[in-house]
Amino acid sequence: MLALALALAGLTSALTTVVTAPSATADPTSYAASGPYEVAVGRVEAPGGQRYDVFRPASYAAVPFRSPIITWGNGTKATPDDYRTLLGHLASWGFTVIASTQPDTGSGREILEGARLLVRADRRPDSPFVGHLDTGEIAAVGHSQGATGAVRAAVSGGRLISTVVTFSLPWNGEGPLGSKWATAGSLGWSAPNPDCRTARDCWPDPAALRQPTFLVSTRGPIDAIVANPAVERCNFEAVRAPAALGIVTWSDGVRADHSSIQDRARGGDPGGFLGYVTAWLLDQLRHDRRAASSFSGSHPALLHDSDWSGSAVKQRWTGDGRCATIAQSRPSIRSSSGTQAGELRSAKARKPSTVSAPARLSSIDIRS
Repeated sequence: MLALALALAGLTSALTTVVTAPSATADPTSYAASGPYEVAVGRVEAPGGQRYDVFRPASYAAVPFRSPIITWGNGTKATPDDYRTLLGHLASWGFTVIASTQPDTGSGREILEGARLLVRADRRPDSPFVGHLDTGEIAAVGHSQGATGAVRAAVSGGRLISTVVTFSLPWNGEGPLGSKWATAGSLGWSAPNPDCRTARDCWPDPAALRQPTFLVSTRGPIDAIVANPAVERCNFEAVRAPAALGIVTWSDGVRADHSSIQDRARGGDPGGFLGYVTAWLLDQLRHDRRAASSFSGSHPALLHDSDWSGSAVKQRWTGDGRCATIAQSRPSIRSSSGTQAGELRSAKARKPSTVSAPARLSSIDIRS
């Protein structure tokens, strides 16, 4: 078993320099700029052989707080290399991001195991992570099929997961009453794949979430089919916790669509997404009041941004509203403690442009 400390020490020779963070008086959307920390990228391997890429501050000594954890799920047939701009950007703000390299993550198992892997590493004396991670502040984040996995990881992980962010969460068979999206007995776009033996194993249930959740979608032609804004509105209403719905129209001057969150080299334009996503995670995991102004207060910035028209925020669950549900056929997703995951977590109490991707580094396998 290789020592994490020895392996990651070699990463310091290949770091990405980032710009200074915006001032305390900057507009919340300035979180689209890179944060104050240099970024290192490495690879870890779980005992069962599952591999993860880790995007983290290059020097934890330079970070004056314990680094919150973000566990990431890829879209179908994608890898972390497709999202280096986003994942490196989050690391530059002090987060430690662990991203499954698996191209199918809809079950959520890999996403949840990534979080658990870092929690264990933070306790191991020979680990470079020991004492540097905030294992009480963990976000599950994912794109498309990985968004499904992020929801499932949060539901089955219970109190381990503090907050959820989804990019283009696929339709799950529910939608506005009387619409084509409200299809009785349908599981939407859920389907078997190498990560999910059955469609139900890849079925997301936003109504089972008890964590604050930020759902992001677009008005692009692919999302009109996969993650329609009307469906995302229903997902937003179903979350039984504080939540935000972000519908982005333009990103970096390009019409946003399903794959815009991916790197430009992969056909995406993620710059327009970075500000609000970073603000949400700083609010939820670092309890940054300035970041919170994007989603709360008398004039939430998200609701007054013309590129994000149709967005919404809520401070509590008020009912499923005008959306149809298939609650009677919902599968029972249980947490690791064996109790119904939906009963485990209440909303967490609050405590008092364009960016380049990190430089490509050689893969380093690190047994944990």
